[in-house]
Amino acid sequence: MTRLLQTKMWALALVLGSITAFAGLLLVGVSAWFLASVALAGLGPAALLFNFHYPAALVRLFALTRTAGKYGERVTGHEAALEDQARHREALFRRMAGSDETRARGWQLAQADRLEAFLGDVEADDFEPLRFSFPVVIMGISAALLLVATAWVVPAVLLIILPLITGVVMISWLTARKAAVSDEVARRERGAVGRDLGHAMAGLVALDVGGARDAELARIVDQARHAEALEAAGQRRLSISAAVAGSFGPVAAGAIVMAAWSLGARGDELLLPVLIAFSWLAFGELIIPLGKQIFSLMQAQGARTRLATWKVPDGDLGRSGQETLPVRILVPLISPSGVRLGEDLRLVLRPGRPTAILGPSGCGKTTALKRLAGWLPWNGSGEHPFGDDATARALTHLSLHDAVVMRGTVRENLFSNDGEDALWQALAVAELDERVRQAGGLDAPIRQETWSLGEARRLELARALLSDKPYVLLDEPGEHLRDDQAARVLARCLDHLRDRRVVFVTHQPVLASLASNKEAIG
Repeated sequence: MTRLLQTKMWALALVLGSITAFAGLLLVGVSAWFLASVALAGLGPAALLFNFHYPAALVRLFALTRTAGKYGERVTGHEAALEDQARHREALFRRMAGSDETRARGWQLAQADRLEAFLGDVEADDFEPLRFSFPVVIMGISAALLLVATAWVVPAVLLIILPLITGVVMISWLTARKAAVSDEVARRERGAVGRDLGHAMAGLVALDVGGARDAELARIVDQARHAEALEAAGQRRLSISAAVAGSFGPVAAGAIVMAAWSLGARGDELLLPVLIAFSWLAFGELIIPLGKQIFSLMQAQGARTRLATWKVPDGDLGRSGQETLPVRILVPLISPSGVRLGEDLRLVLRPGRPTAILGPSGCGKTTALKRLAGWLPWNGSGEHPFGDDATARALTHLSLHDAVVMRGTVRENLFSNDGEDALWQALAVAELDERVRQAGGLDAPIRQETWSLGEARRLELARALLSDKPYVLLDEPGEHLRDDQAARVLARCLDHLRDRRVVFVTHQPVLASLASNKEAIG
């Protein structure tokens, strides 16, 4: 759906929604007018002259219009809303995937509290138009029409209705604000509960040995209960707001009838005020959920603020600037938290002369590789060798040892548009071609749980072989592989990548010996 067509769909939905609301107001108003007219006709001679076909037809017309308008508004409005949501979520998920935080964590976002909070914010932001903007606009149009009609028929009663509307709006806004504050505190506490419970489960044995298990779990349960109590308090406030708003319709209707009566209207002269009065009574149903609608707006505003913290990823800069690719690079050996782990690594990077960084686990090898690839801030004493992190990401392919296998085909998992010959060649170099043939070929479906860690690692190496980036960075290429297979596969990969600048980190001296240059840590 194009932007212009989607805008037209939203406009049509707004028109249909307004027609639906107006038909609903007139349905109640005309019904009351009809009943009042019948009552005035009574059983006397006027009853013989009273033509009930016209008002009865109007009642049916407004009922059918309201029903047709409601379904039309839902079809058009929901279609436009779903298109909006799809486009919006794609942009948000891309922002999340390319953010500094995601790169810093290395896609370790399986923390349920962080991911759940993100998805909750996306939903709150997505549904704000349907939960607030759309109904409030329709409510405003309906109120404006009724105010004009009231000013024409019984203008004096505006001195009552306008303060009533203002009071309902203020009460709804205040209660929604308090409910939003309670909800925000409850949201933070639920996140803390998730984190604390995860830490408690991870250290359950230590807590048990120290005799602190029951106390820690009780504290977490109490915190969860407090979050639920805050959420329930907010909902109670919204219920009170709805009850106050629900009294508006009867009060407004009674005020109009009483004002017309006090001004001397009798008999037929009361019919038009009755129509307006009962239309306000129907409007009272529209204004009842105003507190919840304002609450949804405040939730969406908070969600937008939190979603804005996910920085928009820098655009792909392609492979510009390769004519001046650096040969010698100083890579800072600093932990993600900013603690210096050692002297800067001095790397010499030339095509066909791979460089190995050798060191034990936990010495900062992978962090250095992520920093060189632009996944972490440079934090070096000198200038960035590539100019900035965005250029580094455009020029490097980082192959992490914890490979991800998507639910899809082998071809889709290779992340390459090269021909089949190139794909099979990469799989053969990674000693994965026979495994793929047994699975059913390039178009065979695979998923994470059907592949071993070693197979997933070799799939990640095949992706690196298919990359066209001038720098290829391999994180523990022998991880999860037998020693002989690791040496054999890495040797083939380095030969295949002899036209690139290759850096790999390892804790195995036998693999480091395959490199032309070696930098040791620890």
